[in-house]
Amino acid sequence: MEQKTKKVLSIGSYNVGLTCRTGRIPNWGETLIGSGFSESYGGKGSNQAVAAAKLGGEVTFVGCFGEDKYGDDGLAMLERAGVDTSYIIRTNKRVTGVGIILLNEENDNCIIVDVGANKELCPMYMDSIENVISDCDIVVFQLEIPYETVRRGMEIAKRKGKMIILNPAPARKEAMELLSLASIVNPNESELLILNGKEPSDQLTMEECERLARQLLTKGPEVVIVTRGEKGCFIVTSKETVNIPAYPVKAIDTTGAGDAFTGALAVALAEGYELLEAVSFANLAGAYCVTKEEVVPAFATREQLSQFKNNKQFADIHEGEGLFKI
Repeated sequence: MEQKTKKVLSIGSYNVGLTCRTGRIPNWGETLIGSGFSESYGGKGSNQAVAAAKLGGEVTFVGCFGEDKYGDDGLAMLERAGVDTSYIIRTNKRVTGVGIILLNEENDNCIIVDVGANKELCPMYMDSIENVISDCDIVVFQLEIPYETVRRGMEIAKRKGKMIILNPAPARKEAMELLSLASIVNPNESELLILNGKEPSDQLTMEECERLARQLLTKGPEVVIVTRGEKGCFIVTSKETVNIPAYPVKAIDTTGAGDAFTGALAVALAEGYELLEAVSFANLAGAYCVTKEEVVPAFATREQLSQFKNNKQFADIHEGEGLFKI
């Protein structure tokens, strides 16, 4: 496009990911034999920054790492991905955050996070980087750093007139009060339920999903985008609801798919795509991600996404859409 690409800022977490496969989650006091242990890069803030950068975005990441090997490795990874790391801080008060990921035989995941150094990303630091927030166009937040830090960062970004994407994960009911500061909110189904004070395991019909999404819309954001895994995603605005079907892929590892979606959404909006185009682009990036193992290696480059989009297996449900350019 002729217009200058806008800058994306992700303010959030970095965690090293420790993954193991298991047939089921153990009960308390029980030991199970797992397999396929691996160590990888993670954290929603970092993931979304890398996903956006690999797709060609001009991206800055703000976070806090421990002064340890995991922190050194994470910083080096972000720099290799082309992310501006100038405003990452290091601390000796806590170790770098860790995410413990369990994958089942169907490749679904559950994750436990020890946020570690992420706790040291304080609200005062948001004040000190106000010029960084001013210099960007789209600011992305998640909820793996202190809640008050998210709130302060969003308040500054709102005052500066920035587009604000809130990915409310891990979800907490009190995060509903942050929605008035957001332009776009993109929960998955369980996060949508939690925000609305319901159990995350509840089953949702499309109609109930839309009703709950509209509940979020009343709190202030302009757009709510609900991601539903193999059921696709949908966009809710004050004027309409648009359903976007999933791409028919075989899932290998669903870890990071939501981050791939959010990063791609930010890039597409930064490049001037209309909302429907941007969400379709993000949907494609999420589909690509689940066909690969681990997280950061599963984030697509522009070339990889183009090849993936042209796969003929998608023709039946997406033929003729022409919604976005790779």
